[in-house]
Amino acid sequence: RGKWQNLTFTTKFSQNMMKDTKYNFMGNYKKSFIAFGAFLLIALASFAIRGLSQSIDFTGGRNYKVEFLQPVQTEDVRAAIVKQFEANAKDDDAVNVTVIALGTTGTNVRVSTNYLINENNAESDALIESLLYKAFVDGGMVAPTVSEEAFLDRDNREGGSIVSSQKVGPSIAEDITYGAILSVLFAIVVIFVYILVRFRNVAYSIGSILALIVDTILVIGAFSLCYGWIGFSLEIDQTFIGAILTVIGYSINDKVVVFDRIRETFQNHPRRDRQLNFNDSLNACLARTVNTSVSTFIVLAVIFILGGDSIRSFAFAMILGVVIGTFSSLFIAAPTAYLVMGSRIKEEDAPAEAE
Repeated sequence: RGKWQNLTFTTKFSQNMMKDTKYNFMGNYKKSFIAFGAFLLIALASFAIRGLSQSIDFTGGRNYKVEFLQPVQTEDVRAAIVKQFEANAKDDDAVNVTVIALGTTGTNVRVSTNYLINENNAESDALIESLLYKAFVDGGMVAPTVSEEAFLDRDNREGGSIVSSQKVGPSIAEDITYGAILSVLFAIVVIFVYILVRFRNVAYSIGSILALIVDTILVIGAFSLCYGWIGFSLEIDQTFIGAILTVIGYSINDKVVVFDRIRETFQNHPRRDRQLNFNDSLNACLARTVNTSVSTFIVLAVIFILGGDSIRSFAFAMILGVVIGTFSSLFIAAPTAYLVMGSRIKEEDAPAEAE
């Protein structure tokens, strides 16, 4: 009633934002392909030169849950351990250490390392635990009055202690790697079939899958480029695989919305030039695509800043996925579908009616 009948979902600032845009997306597809191609080359070059910072999920290694008397900083714990390991490592020994806070007290951490992973004997296990003790004493996290025997005693936690330990062998790591790769490939194949069934035109499936592959390579490539200097862990672990699958799910949702609008335009103008239909469709849903991505980005940015180290790499992968996925919908998926269809519409190629 009254003024409540005139509710709007816009402000003076936003009511004309991205309204009646006339961008020529299809006419500039070569430029967009070149830009994405350049980023792909950088990502692939990084894979070849730097590789990836793989966690013990994929390389094998040891996990230690450690409890201290006083709150500690995970970066201080990691620096102390790396210093101790590097001082005792041989030239060919890998020293990969991650430390994650457990709980909110700051006194419990999980230490993961692939140091001496190929040494499968009790002596190596004992050596690593001894080096951990020395690292914590030298780093001021454990008092020198606490003996090594007391620190390694799982039942005695008066001065701090290793609470539990677990080893992931190389064979188990290979199984996890195989499962991770298979899960991503399976997701992409199922999405290809889903898009084909939904739109009944292989052009949409090819456009979607090519864009999803680009999304995946660029997100993984960013982790390859940035690990070691960005200030937080960018290890490739099972959580990262979960992030990649989530990115694929978010990205395909965006592409389905874009393709739905393209199909609707074709149904309204079945004999009009394809380029015009594609451009009108992308411009019509541009505001929705950008606004959805920006609102999602804001939430992920808050998680990234305030969520803590344990979830920061996941949020970082999601942020990259949202940004890259939005651009790939407009500049990879749609142009690819347009090229596969061809430039001119034929009567027998008219899209199927919406279900």
